[in-house]
Amino acid sequence: MIDITDKALEVMKQRIKEKQVWGVRLTLKPSGCNGFSYDLSYLEEPNVSGDAVFYEVIAVDPMTFSYVDSLTIDWKEDGLNQWFEIKSPNEVARCGCGESFTL
Repeated sequence: MIDITDKALEVMKQRIKEKQVWGVRLTLKPSGCNGFSYDLSYLEEPNVSGDAVFYEVIAVDPMTFSYVDSLTIDWKEDGLNQWFEIKSPNEVARCGCGESFTL
């Protein structure tokens, strides 16, 4: 199960509407010094035969799904910086800069 805060869902839906796409795909990609990073990319339509769909706008492929159980997506703002913050209790380590993690 993926959780998303109300503010993060509101921002995500607003950006999806602006881009005129179906939603976003959440994946893990190899990255950085600790192994993985999360990737949110716009998606024209979900692969309905294999994707898990959350909140009607987030698609997760079957391989990624097994790694994102209990994941939380939040929206953060700090001055002019704004971002989706993704946290998972399955992470065992995170690099010093926060860009990558180990599961």
